[in-house]
Amino acid sequence: MTYDSTFDQARLDQLAKQHLTSESMTGRILFFGDPEENRLDLATWQLDNDEDYDAIKGSDFKLHMMELLDALLAYRAQHDQPNASQGVVHVDGRRLSIEWLPKADVEAMRNS
Repeated sequence: MTYDSTFDQARLDQLAKQHLTSESMTGRILFFGDPEENRLDLATWQLDNDEDYDAIKGSDFKLHMMELLDALLAYRAQHDQPNASQGVVHVDGRRLSIEWLPKADVEAMRNS
């Protein structure tokens, strides 16, 4: 099976359509996986305001995002794609996008 470069965004689009109704939610989700197991290890939610945190706290969106990140990590590693263990999901209203970045870049974002 060949790598589908549109897989990540298509799944994020489905998730956003299912759960994101607010135009105002903005921020990012930094995530790290275990490179040995290709599974999600840590996710840091950095949203721009407290109301957004309250809206997703305990929501299906948060649960489904974590499950999706886990699946995307495994898919990317299965196809030997670069930076398969970490990245950032950008949240901009009803739009989600993902960047797969070197670990040092994601750690720098987490510490800023």
